[in-house]
Amino acid sequence: MKKRIYNWLFSCLIGSLLFACKSDEVNTNSVYLTLAEVNNTARLTVDNTGGSQAFSVTSTQPATQAVTAQIAVDTTLIAAYNQRFGTAYQALPQGSYALSANEVQIQPGLTVSDAVSFRVNGTELFEVGKAYMMPVTVRSTSGLPLIESSKTVYLIINQVIITPAASLAGNSFQVDFSKNNDALRAMSAITMETRVMVNSFQNSSPFISSIMGIEENFLLRFGDVTVQPNQLQVAGGATATNVNFTFNTGTWYHIAAVYNGSELKVYVDGTLLATKAAGRVVDLAGGPFYFGFSANGRRINGAISEARIWSRALTQAEIGNGKCGVDPASAGLVGYWKFNAAEGRTVRDISGHNRDAVAASNIQWVPNVRCE
Repeated sequence: MKKRIYNWLFSCLIGSLLFACKSDEVNTNSVYLTLAEVNNTARLTVDNTGGSQAFSVTSTQPATQAVTAQIAVDTTLIAAYNQRFGTAYQALPQGSYALSANEVQIQPGLTVSDAVSFRVNGTELFEVGKAYMMPVTVRSTSGLPLIESSKTVYLIINQVIITPAASLAGNSFQVDFSKNNDALRAMSAITMETRVMVNSFQNSSPFISSIMGIEENFLLRFGDVTVQPNQLQVAGGATATNVNFTFNTGTWYHIAAVYNGSELKVYVDGTLLATKAAGRVVDLAGGPFYFGFSANGRRINGAISEARIWSRALTQAEIGNGKCGVDPASAGLVGYWKFNAAEGRTVRDISGHNRDAVAASNIQWVPNVRCE
C-alpha cells in the first residue's frame, strides 16, 4: 500500500500535465486511469493496418466492493492541450477509430479492472501533414472517488509511412528555377526542408557533403574545413551558421532551415538547434540548384526523401507535423519533391509549379524507408 501511494505521489509531482494533485486523495482509496499513473501523455504507433491501445483503471488499494468506471474518448480536450503546449493536434477522422466498450470494473479484492481497447482501424482516412491525438478519459466512477489529475491520457498517434527514397550515392538532381521566378529572386522569407540519410561523410578536403540548395547563396550541407564532416552547416551570406549536433551514418534525419527576414532557425527532427540573427534576401534563382551536389567533389553519399521549399517561414509545429508529408496545395510551397518515384530521370514537383528535379544519372532506389 505504501509503495502504491508513493508511486501515486511521484505521478502527481512529475507526470501530471494538466491538473494539480489533491492532497486528500492520497489518504483515501481512489481510482485513476492506469496508463496515466506516471504520465498523462502516451503514444500509439500505427501503420496502414492500424494499431490498438488497452485502457484499464486502477485503485490505490484493493476494492472492498465492485467499482465501475465509465471510459470515453473526449475530443473537446484537444484544444486546451494545444493551447497549453503550443501544439496543433487534431482529432482522428470519424470512422478511423473505435473504443471496444465504455465501461470497466474492478472486482472486490483487486486493484486493476478489466480492459477496453482503443483501436485505430487504419490510415486511409488520415490527411497528409496533420498530427492526430485522441484523449481517453474516465467520465465517472461508482464505488470509489476519481483522482482528477490522473483520469485522462492524451494518446498521440504516430503514423508510420513506408516508402522508397532516392539514392544520392554517385548521383544528384538539379532543379531549374529560370521560369516564373520573379518572386524567387529576392525572398525575405524561405524554408528549406528534407529528410536525408548519409552512408558516409566526406573524408577529404573541403569535407563537404551537400544536401540541397545553391552554392554561396543558401545551402544545406554537412561539413567544411572549419567544422566536422558530420556537422550540419547552413552556408551562404549573412545566414551562414553551424549546428552543434553530431549526425550518424545510416540514420534518417529531418532537417529544416527557416529564415524569416531577420532570423535563421535550424531544426533537426523538429527540435530547434540553432538560431542566428541576420538580415538579407535569398535569390533562389541566382544559380544552379541541386540536391546532393554543389561543386566538384562536394557530393553526398546517402539518400533523400520529402524535400520542400517554401516562400514563408514555417512554425515549429508545422515542421514537426510535416516531417513525413504535407498537402501539395499548402500555402507558400515553391517546390515539393517526394523522391519516392520518378519518370525516367525526372522526379516531379508535386506542388503544381512544374519545377521538376532531374537526375544526373539513372536513379537507384532505397526501399522500405520508414518515417513516423
